[in-house]
Amino acid sequence: MELNLPIFSCGGYSHQVMTHLPALSDHLRRTPFKPPRRSDRLTQLALLGLGQTRGVTNLPPDTALILASGASNLESTISNCEQIFVDGTTPNPIGFINSVNNSTAYHINQALTIRGLTITVSRDHCSLEAGLQLADSLLQAQHAPILLGTADEVPNDPLLHRRRTGLAADHLLGEGSFWFLCGQDGNEPVARVIYNGSTSETDGIGGLLSDLDVTHYLLTDQASGHIRQEQTWTGTRIECATPGLYPTQNAYYLHRWLETAEKGERLGLINNTFERNRASLTVIDSYGAGRRG
Repeated sequence: MELNLPIFSCGGYSHQVMTHLPALSDHLRRTPFKPPRRSDRLTQLALLGLGQTRGVTNLPPDTALILASGASNLESTISNCEQIFVDGTTPNPIGFINSVNNSTAYHINQALTIRGLTITVSRDHCSLEAGLQLADSLLQAQHAPILLGTADEVPNDPLLHRRRTGLAADHLLGEGSFWFLCGQDGNEPVARVIYNGSTSETDGIGGLLSDLDVTHYLLTDQASGHIRQEQTWTGTRIECATPGLYPTQNAYYLHRWLETAEKGERLGLINNTFERNRASLTVIDSYGAGRRG
C-alpha cells in the first residue's frame, strides 16, 4: 500500500525488566506532564515517552491521537479478572475504568489539552504498522497534526507473566512508549512513510526491498522464524540493543533509526502477519533531519 505520511519528530522511553518492575515516579517528575490521579502504569509509560518527544508540548487543540498497543491496559485487566474470578469480588471503580482500552488515550488528551479524533489500536502484532496506516488515512481527511504513539507494559509480577505467556523464566522483557508527530507541521519532515503493505510470498520479500531501494532493514523477532535472512538479500540489517521483547518493539527500532539516519536512507520494517507465507513491510524514507530540535 503506497503511503505519503511525513514524520516531523520522534521520541520515547523504555527499559528492561527481569524480576521487578522499575519505579516510574522519579522519571515522571522530570516530564512536563502531570500524571492523572491514580493513573495506571500504561498511562505513566505513555507520558514518559511523550516527555522525550520534541514538539508535543504546544500542539493545536484539533491534533488527532492514535495510540497503538499490543495488549493495552494489561495490568488493570488482569487485576480485575483476579478480583472477579479468583476472589469473587467486584473490581474497584478506578481499576475498572483503567481497564477500558481507550482510557490511556483519554489521559494523554487531557495532559496535552488536545481534543481531536482519538483512536486506540490494540493488536498483538503489527500494531505500529496499523497505526501508520490509520495516520495516513487521517492525513487525507484533515489538515491537523497527528500524534502516533505506541505503549506496552509488563504486568506485575514479571515471572508470573512469563509463565502466563509461555516464556522462559530468564526471558528478557521490556516496556515503554514511543511517539511520532505526523501529518501537517509546516516544517521539513525528518522522514516519510512511503509504503505499508504485505507480500503474499515471503520468498519475494528480497525483490520487494530491492524495488523500493531499501538501504536498511529490520527483521523482527516475530518474523525471523518465517523469513530467512538470506531472503532479504538487499540492504544492511539493523542490529540494535533491544530493551526486551514486546509487541510494539518496532517503534523502538524506528525511533533509534530516525535519530541517526542520513538523507536518502530507507528503512524496511519486516513483520510476520501470522498468516501462511505472508509478511508485512513498512518502508520509511529518511530526510536526514532526525537530530533537529
